[in-house]
Amino acid sequence: MADESATPPVPRLEVRNLTKTFAGVAVLENASLTIAPGEVHALVGQNGSGKSTLIKLISGVYSADPDGEILLDGEHIGPPIKAKALHGQGLSFVHQDLGLVPDLSVRDNVRVGRHAVNPITRRIRTSEDAVAVSETLEYLRTDIDPSAKVLSLLPSERVAVAVARALQDRTPGTGVVVFDESSRAIPHEALPAFYDMIRLLTSQGTAVLFVSHNLKEVLEIADRATVLRNGRVVETGIPTAGLDEAKLTSLVLGRAAELGDIMESLPPAPRPETVEFVDVCGGRVEGVSAAIRRGEVVGFTGTVDSGLSDLGPLLGGDRRGAGKVKLGGRVVDLARARVVDLLDAGIAFIPADRHDKGVALDLTVEENATLPHLRSRGKPWWTGFKWQRAETEGIIERFDIRPPNPTMPVAAMSGGNQQKVLLGKWLLGTPDLLVLDDPTQAVDVGARHAILTASRQAAADGSAVMVCSAEVEDLAAICDRVLILQDGRIVREMTRPFDADAVLSAVFAVDDAAHALPSAPTPANEA
Repeated sequence: MADESATPPVPRLEVRNLTKTFAGVAVLENASLTIAPGEVHALVGQNGSGKSTLIKLISGVYSADPDGEILLDGEHIGPPIKAKALHGQGLSFVHQDLGLVPDLSVRDNVRVGRHAVNPITRRIRTSEDAVAVSETLEYLRTDIDPSAKVLSLLPSERVAVAVARALQDRTPGTGVVVFDESSRAIPHEALPAFYDMIRLLTSQGTAVLFVSHNLKEVLEIADRATVLRNGRVVETGIPTAGLDEAKLTSLVLGRAAELGDIMESLPPAPRPETVEFVDVCGGRVEGVSAAIRRGEVVGFTGTVDSGLSDLGPLLGGDRRGAGKVKLGGRVVDLARARVVDLLDAGIAFIPADRHDKGVALDLTVEENATLPHLRSRGKPWWTGFKWQRAETEGIIERFDIRPPNPTMPVAAMSGGNQQKVLLGKWLLGTPDLLVLDDPTQAVDVGARHAILTASRQAAADGSAVMVCSAEVEDLAAICDRVLILQDGRIVREMTRPFDADAVLSAVFAVDDAAHALPSAPTPANEA
């Protein structure tokens, strides 16, 4: 029988009443949470809820307002936080981009800033570094070669390198590791290995603070959760064992948001006209042909090596390839077409990399939203201001972009709101073909619902909509059909009814008898 009088263990990390104000406006107010040894504690909330602010306060990027407190293993460490001292105190971070340098070796990535150095010559003792790195990798139960370059590693191995860097010089089973949206950089196939690594850490006593937009992932990996909304903690330490995705969504949003509602509110309404693409090739894509009706949403999915990540960029002009697209009485040769030719033909592409290829971060919401339409809406001698402001305000209202400020630089907005701006600017008109590549990556549950609804609405307005995504829940929520890619080709077609589990099973099924679709484009079945 357990000793009820036993003293509970000292929390690994305590955050007490942290507040942060900017220009007199509180973006985080009296935030508190407690993380126990050996616990995976999730931090969830919409973009703008205060998650990033809290992490920046803990990591020393921001200075908290007076009166708050941060304790590590019962010892006061701030504020003020001394960022350079955090690792030695037992607090480490693995950020969403992993922070690795691909051209450097595993050893150099792990030991950067902590190289063993000869005190006289100041030369790096590479042999000592190699031993230290090998010991940490061995602790993580991975046999990565310390001399290998990071660019040669599998995604799961890169994650192990980032974790090894966070753990080096640390006594096993101590401290806290903060995974700040780290799973964003990991393909679905590598996630189980990532979760196993987290469980290994916590099984020995290390605590994990796990920040994620993916609520399904949170329920799978976390023991407890803290929920932020509008800069305040609405629930802290809530056991995930008593939650499902609907309940957690309700806590995050303050209301229910069921993806299944999207199809109910925007039912299928396919039109006779089709957009066809024939024998599209490039990268890992080896001859994809399909047809999408106007008014229809068709999903494309597959494993990381299926060609999925190449297909959208090939059709959107972001990657050079071959094949033809037939739409609106025109035939576009992908081998010769420039991006401007694709735009003139009515093809709009929403890239996965919104920062580098989607939005102009230094421009305002209004400039981003209206830039592609200046030729058609403006005059050679005058672009016009009134229509730009009116259209931008319409986008802001339609997509619930926050803050609702047309003159705000896009760089100052959350990821979900940046994605809404990106989608909105291409839906000012009605493109013949709307190609979305991983449209909900790194957005919160509220923005996800808005983006998927807008994608379905684009079809209702008359576009043929193509969604390339590994997020099977998204596909099940809005697609009339789903086409499965394997080895660069379409090998299976699914038509409604289907759910996320059925799509996922189809993706990973090893089925030698899976039928190959005809090489000629096949229109959707009659509604």
